Parts: sequence; C-alpha cells; structure tokens
Amino acid sequence: MGDLVFLSFGPRRGTRKGTSALDWYERGCAFEASDPDAAIHAYQRALAGRPDLADAHNNLGRLLHDRGDLAGAESCYRLALCLDHRVALYWFNLGVVLEDRGRAAEAIGAYEQALAIDALLADAHFNLARQIERAALSAGDEVLLRRAVRHLKQYRDLSRASG
Repeated sequence: MGDLVFLSFGPRRGTRKGTSALDWYERGCAFEASDPDAAIHAYQRALAGRPDLADAHNNLGRLLHDRGDLAGAESCYRLALCLDHRVALYWFNLGVVLEDRGRAAEAIGAYEQALAIDALLADAHFNLARQIERAALSAGDEVLLRRAVRHLKQYRDLSRASG
C-alpha cells in the first residue's frame, strides 16, 4: 500500500456566520437618512443574498432616483413590481421616475395602477391629476380635463382628512 498523508489543520473552531441579507436590509434602512452611500451599499448586499427582497429593490431605486440615476431607479422599481405587483407604493414610485424621464403616458398608467390598489394614496391622485391636465390642455380635451379635476378634488379631500 502507498503512504497515506494525514494533514491536520488544528482543532476545529466555530465558523463565523456572515451578515444575513435581512440584516443588510435593516442596515440600509437605518443608514438612509444619515449616509445614503452606506444605505445603497447595504441594499446591494441584501439583494446579492436575497434578490427576492422587493422592499430592498424599491428602497434602492428611491436612493438612485434621488441621485439622478433614473434608469437605475426605474429598473429597481420594475424588479420590485415583478416580485410583488400588489404594492401601490412601487407603482407610485415607478410613475414618478417615468414622469421624470418624460414618459407621461406610462406615468399615468403607473399612477392608475397605484390607485387601483390603494385609492387613498393622495400623492398618486395629485400626480395623476397633473399629468392628465397636461394631456388635456395639449389636446384641448374638456372631458379629460374634468377627469384631472376629479383627481385633484380627491387629493384635496384626502389631504384634509389626514391633516
């Protein structure tokens, strides 16, 4: 028989547990107000471990949006929506970034989706009213203009009720 080599690496020590994706997500939330760079990094780490964290995609998108990375923000919002299309806030954020990218018709659709999920989302009523008003004025469409006014009234009613 051949010689067997026995290697010993010393006594076994406990393995260090890495930071979980949910812990990275929580760090991102904690850093958002004080250190957006650290928050972005934390959300990216969370998503590396758990790409199914829709809230992390949404929060990362919002931070990228704040930085002016509109394409990156849109991608993040769309990924969040792929994971959970029933969250009105994701649709609202997508509407805002689409509006900022000059894609008004798509923004209107996103705001309408947000309101279909949560009719009490006041800011979606306001943004939708503004977008519809612009479309109505450029087309000279009085019916569309009345629709914009209805959303503006809904926004005012909701704002009064919450304030």
